[in-house]
Amino acid sequence: MAIEGPVAIILAAGQGKRMKSERAKVLHEVCGRPMISYVVDAARGAGAKTIIVVVGYAADQLYEALDGEPDIRFAVQAEQLGTGHAVKVCRPLLEGYEGPILVLVGDEPLLRPEPLADLLDRQAHERAACLLGTAEVDDPTGFGRILRDSAGRFLRIVEERDCAAEEKAIREVNPSCYVFELPVLWDALEQIGTSNAQGEYYLTDAPEQLNHMGRKVVALNVLSAHDILGVNTRQHLAQAAEIMQSRIQDHWMTEGVSIVDPRNTYIDGRAVLGRDTVVRPFTVIDGAVMVGVGCKLGPFAHLRPGTELADGVEVGAFVEVNRSTLGAGTVARHLAYLGDARVGENVNFGCGAVTANFDGEVKHPTTIGDDARIGSGAVLIAPVEVGRGAVVGAGAVVTKNQDVPPGATVVGVPARRLES
Repeated sequence: MAIEGPVAIILAAGQGKRMKSERAKVLHEVCGRPMISYVVDAARGAGAKTIIVVVGYAADQLYEALDGEPDIRFAVQAEQLGTGHAVKVCRPLLEGYEGPILVLVGDEPLLRPEPLADLLDRQAHERAACLLGTAEVDDPTGFGRILRDSAGRFLRIVEERDCAAEEKAIREVNPSCYVFELPVLWDALEQIGTSNAQGEYYLTDAPEQLNHMGRKVVALNVLSAHDILGVNTRQHLAQAAEIMQSRIQDHWMTEGVSIVDPRNTYIDGRAVLGRDTVVRPFTVIDGAVMVGVGCKLGPFAHLRPGTELADGVEVGAFVEVNRSTLGAGTVARHLAYLGDARVGENVNFGCGAVTANFDGEVKHPTTIGDDARIGSGAVLIAPVEVGRGAVVGAGAVVTKNQDVPPGATVVGVPARRLES
């Protein structure tokens, strides 16, 4: 099958020993999503049509996490011989392809598509064999340094462990974000060696080698310090999550959502919020939650994965909603748990109402019709159905399979129909 370009290669074969985890490093989550998913999104957003993920450590975990993505292919780096070697293992997949390849690393989840798209455009305009995206940072520790000549032209990249003292003071760094032209990159990779502190094939040597071959290499400072935050420790993971959370909330506020106290709110990267929704402090929106227009959430609300709120829903203080759909105008203002529930429109839940969905072995559904009222402290033991316009009295316990007919009122423990 012919490769459609541009192509992105994402390096994700490393173990990440400092994470102290059995999980592949790039699968650790930032705001609910694996790090590598953000890098994939950035590559796609920049215009990449084919994405090759280089796997090694815990490869099966990567296969499972990215399963079903039609534009993703995998290359296996069985031995960890360096970043240059990691790119070389992609060569069989790229046989016959001529054009640009974007090379990224899977542990920089804050990369944005805009500067990557700029790099691809500039590479085509400059007709460069290699174009590097660089960044200038206050603390360059851990990064390779960009060396330029007196006219500002790119000379080479020096990895930190190979830097001389004066080179360590350079603040323009290499975040491992490249656009190369194929097939000339293959020629350069064949000529690089392992005479460095790690004894590895560094991809960072390829730009210098292309320079020596008389090919055009350009380094452009187009990335921000936030863009290039690499995650190598749990502390880095927390830093990335803080920045990503700020981006997520900024996006939804731009789209018309009011977030009263951003520093004390958590919104998952997969959630979708409707305009004119208000999110009050200490609310947690976890997973691929869908929130309609004009909803009111919190304070201290918890929306868990699989939750869908229609327009005008209120989920208030200490209310948890899990794998449930709530119809338009439904209200649960305080101290309720709604799990595995299908709730109609304009339903009112009193304080302390619970859908008891778990019998110790299986989660069961609860269905509640439009305009029903569930009283304070009521417990609905699933599986059970409450009909349209029905009333469950305060403190009532509706036992499983004892459905409440439309328009009926039930009270007591166990709940019994209140005759008019």
